[in-house]
Amino acid sequence: MTSEAPTDAELKASAIEYLSRRDHSVRELQDKLLHKGGELSQVQAVIFWCQQENYQSEWRFCQMLVRAKANKGYGPAWISQAARQHGLAADLIREALQDDSFDWFASALTQYQKKFGDKPMGDYHDKQKRMAFLQRRGFSSEHIREALQHQDS
Repeated sequence: MTSEAPTDAELKASAIEYLSRRDHSVRELQDKLLHKGGELSQVQAVIFWCQQENYQSEWRFCQMLVRAKANKGYGPAWISQAARQHGLAADLIREALQDDSFDWFASALTQYQKKFGDKPMGDYHDKQKRMAFLQRRGFSSEHIREALQHQDS
């Protein structure tokens, strides 16, 4: 029992269905349409059509990803890595991180306070633990230093 390859119209309908729920990167959309049984050239044509009709936009997806992850308390390095996993170009990611009017320093401080509250910092090991937490969240050393200094004052 062999299944027939989907037509262009069926792939377009599937693409619109996916994109109507949420934005997708080209890589995500391509993977989903290939999983539906579409041929690579056919899928690429459908994605090109989606972009021409402004149903799919890498820039819009990247902005959405940055906002969503930043609102969850992640820093620029973590978000950048997540965006690369979605197949987004480095320059697009960099531009979205800079274009976004998000205050990374305030976000780092908020995450720090959420995790550690007003508990005074103990020894060197405790400081390293706090710094490592913010680093894992994707904040730069500059953001971390500012959050620690603000907490000390």
